[in-house]
Amino acid sequence: MNAPRLLRVATFVLSAVPGAALALDFAAGALATPYRAILHETGLWSMRLLVLGLLLSPLARRLASDLSAVPRRMVGLFAAAYGFAHGWAWCRQYGYDWAFLLGELPRPYLLAGLAALLLLVPLVATSNAWARARLGAAWARLHRLALPVAVLAATHFLLSQALPPRESLVALALAERGFSAWRGKTGPRPRDAASRPR
Repeated sequence: MNAPRLLRVATFVLSAVPGAALALDFAAGALATPYRAILHETGLWSMRLLVLGLLLSPLARRLASDLSAVPRRMVGLFAAAYGFAHGWAWCRQYGYDWAFLLGELPRPYLLAGLAALLLLVPLVATSNAWARARLGAAWARLHRLALPVAVLAATHFLLSQALPPRESLVALALAERGFSAWRGKTGPRPRDAASRPR
C-alpha cells in the first residue's frame, strides 16, 4: 500500500473511531443517557475535526512536512457528519417535540450551533470535484466558510458550558491561527496589493 493511500485509510479510521465507539456503546446499552451522550460526543468531535481541517496546511509548513496527501475533504465530511448527528441527537433527546425545540432556539448557544450546521450544508454539497470545477474561483471563496463554521461550533460549546471553557477557547484560537496562516499562504487579494504604497 503506497503512502498516500495508507494516509487516507489512517485518516478514515481515526476519524471514524469516535463514532464507531459511540455506536457500539449505544447498541450494547452502555450509555446511561444515550442521546445526551451522543449529543455531547458528536458535537465535540465535529468541532475538533473542523479545527483540524483548518490547521493541516500551516501544520505542514511548521513541521517542514508534506501533508498535502492528507484528505482534508474526508476530515471535513466527517466533521459535518458528526455535526449533523449532533443536531439529530438534540432533536431526538427531546422526542422531536418541535414546538419545544423551536421555542428553545432563541438561546444564543443554540443559534450559534444552528448557524454552524446551516453553513455546513453548502460546504458538503460542493465538496466534490464536479462542484469545484463548475464553481471555479468561487469555490475557494465559498469554502472560506470553514472558519466561521469552526468559530460558531466552538462558540456553541463555550456558551452551552458543556465543556470546560479551556477547550472551546483553544479551539477558537487554533481556528483563527489556521485560517490566518492559510490566508498568508494564498497572499493578498489583488485590490489589497494594488492599494499598497509603491
